[in-house]
Amino acid sequence: MPDIIRHEKRFRPRGYGYREFQAPVIKCACGEEVVCERFTNACECGRDYGRSGDLLASRSQWGEETGEHIADIMQIQ
Repeated sequence: MPDIIRHEKRFRPRGYGYREFQAPVIKCACGEEVVCERFTNACECGRDYGRSGDLLASRSQWGEETGEHIADIMQIQ
């Protein structure tokens, strides 16, 4: 797991307002900084990271074990 270099204040909609949270910022293996504020966070180099900064498997492997379809992953209807 890449080291967290800092946290950034972010806001997420909740009810009729917003909830403040601290999103970790990591340094990707390519040297770019990635803010991990969503379930999946992509770097410009193509690597994907989880909300906690963990490096995720290649997108070509997503869904194989769980039977998901690419439309499920991309939330396409």
